[in-house]
Amino acid sequence: MLLSTIPTNKSISCCGRTNYGSSQKKIPQHLNWESRKFDWVYDTFGGKLRQGGLVFQQNFSIRSYDLGPDGKATIGCLMERLLETSVQHCRSLGLYAGGLGSTPEMTKRGLVWVMCKLQTVVEKYPSWAEVIQIDTCTGASGNNGLFRDWIVRDYSTGQILIRATGLLMLMHMKTRKFSKVTAEITDELRSALMDSDPLIDINNAKLGRLDIDARNYFQTSVAKPGWSDLDVNQHVSSAKYIDWVFKSIPFSVLETHELSSMTLEYRSECRRDSAVQSLTAVARDGTGDSTHNQGVVFDHLLRLETGSKVLRARTVWKPICDGFFRTLKIPATNGCT
Repeated sequence: MLLSTIPTNKSISCCGRTNYGSSQKKIPQHLNWESRKFDWVYDTFGGKLRQGGLVFQQNFSIRSYDLGPDGKATIGCLMERLLETSVQHCRSLGLYAGGLGSTPEMTKRGLVWVMCKLQTVVEKYPSWAEVIQIDTCTGASGNNGLFRDWIVRDYSTGQILIRATGLLMLMHMKTRKFSKVTAEITDELRSALMDSDPLIDINNAKLGRLDIDARNYFQTSVAKPGWSDLDVNQHVSSAKYIDWVFKSIPFSVLETHELSSMTLEYRSECRRDSAVQSLTAVARDGTGDSTHNQGVVFDHLLRLETGSKVLRARTVWKPICDGFFRTLKIPATNGCT
């Protein structure tokens, strides 16, 4: 059974407010912490393989430099941990021929995996010195892609903190165009693919469309990417896009709310010398109910100064659960200035 793409607004309440992160959906058996058997095989990359290498698990301690102003691990830091486990999973399986997650046939053809879509649902953010445990696996998505699932838990309690699913496609390193998954590549990957549905039905995740002509959005110019913003595939890392999206979100929201869910759809590459603009429009201001704050929903767009779209996104923000409501004041948009 698939998990819903965005947490419901009518789940259990927390401090008199809606709990946006809860879900009663069943976790797939291969990622069910309660049903684990002691079938671990230790490897040399700081993690563990189980189920014949289909699932990889790794623990991380939350450091002081991982924290944001609220004392919790930032979403960017957590996304980097997810990406690290996927890389280590591939490396543990020997999928490291000519790049991260590359098979010999992919290397021969000059192909690499790139993230096309990512959806994350956050139940709770870890704090300093806490240890998180990440399980990840991958499977086929249609005929020409892969999905990758992640579940993040509190190591000491087993509580689920984050669920995420990413959709990956093959890209040619020289032409930068998408490529089909050949039969030879499929054969090389077959033993590493989980025969299951993705944790989140990411293919059916809907994104709102930011109306540029309406000019009712917040806009911030982002500096050109530096060398440190690029990943091994010579384009801006997926975690960096999250920082850019946040740049155009009003501080009044960032100070009183925390991210509950996020859907990112990567439209084109962003490389060195690309001047990026970050646009954010309010899809729901969260003030429609007099007794329960429904949370704030934003639609986002990252685009180049030339107008080319780099990324579309939707974020959902829940009120910080501090025992009382904070008055949310969203300032006037600056898209028309």
